[in-house]
Amino acid sequence: MSGDTPYSGNRRLADRRPETEWRNVLPTGAPGASQGTPYSFWVREGDATKLAVILAGGGACWTGENCALHGRPFYRPFAGLGDGPSDFGGIFDSENPENPLADYTLVYLPTANGDVFLGDSITTYDVPEGDDRPPAKIDILHKGYDNAVCALHWMFSAYPDPKTVAVIGWSAGAIASPVYTHIVAENYPAALIRHFADGGGAYRAGEKLVPLFASWGTANVLRRISGFQDIEIEALSLEDLYVRAAELHPEITFHQYNERHDAIQGLFLHLMGVASPDVGANMDEAHAYIRERVPNFRTYTSWGHDEGIIGGYYDAVPALNALDNRGRPHVLDRFYTRQVNGVRFLDWFAAALGGDSVENVACIDSEKQEHHWVRPGFPR
Repeated sequence: MSGDTPYSGNRRLADRRPETEWRNVLPTGAPGASQGTPYSFWVREGDATKLAVILAGGGACWTGENCALHGRPFYRPFAGLGDGPSDFGGIFDSENPENPLADYTLVYLPTANGDVFLGDSITTYDVPEGDDRPPAKIDILHKGYDNAVCALHWMFSAYPDPKTVAVIGWSAGAIASPVYTHIVAENYPAALIRHFADGGGAYRAGEKLVPLFASWGTANVLRRISGFQDIEIEALSLEDLYVRAAELHPEITFHQYNERHDAIQGLFLHLMGVASPDVGANMDEAHAYIRERVPNFRTYTSWGHDEGIIGGYYDAVPALNALDNRGRPHVLDRFYTRQVNGVRFLDWFAAALGGDSVENVACIDSEKQEHHWVRPGFPR
């Protein structure tokens, strides 16, 4: 691609957008990120009657080893001015004419407490000694629930009368998304509520979830949410959160996207103590568990190894000059190009967002890559 086009590969997507498009909001009363630093979230103004609240990915921690801040933590420990989504593709690309959320007001909640938005605890962990480090302790504010609720209360006040609200989570944010769909629905009783989770469908891990919930104080969270207070934490599965939310809201269909060989879910299953994680088999079992109990649950299971399809840019392209892709000429924005068994994900997602009934989609050959792409009609 020549360097003088409006969408040259030398310019990032964020460089083409007004700096004021996304604004950072510091909610009153938020307890803060994992180390007590301020928690803030992001808003992009659009149609005030159409909202999308997005629970971001960012890992998790529950032991001294994976909560320690040295090296490369397994979670995002802070939220701040550098954690906004202005450089993302997918649903965040308001200039793409195919984006079904282009005119929505987006409220983006970073994860910053290591507890997948299911935490209400301050937990002290023992950090083992390392090569040049003595044993130590670290305090983690697992206050993801309170941070998120403070952000939602701001949203409820700022946008009191929406007609449609989509609750979207990916990776860590996908796990708790049914709970937050319930909270949003309770506060917007006259609105049409949509749900979509991107990832998180393979954590069918039985008793291995118990220490995570104990570290995070998840029992404290559920006791505070109307309709979830009676759930027994010792036997809780993540699928039970879907079941309870779907039972409370039969008018809402809960949607979940996963990639069959999701390496992130495999990594976290391994950290939880699963010696040889079978992501695909876990996914099948989890989906079957939910479907046996509630009818308002739909899934799209794709080939691939990633999560975060709603954020776009992942799939590499062999021909470097083949595409004019919004300043990133060497990749496809998979939110717009992914398909499975001839069903384009974007069409499935847009139908679900619009309230249409969609069928379950699952890859037959999960090693075969399928793309749908035509040159976008962007300005030149």
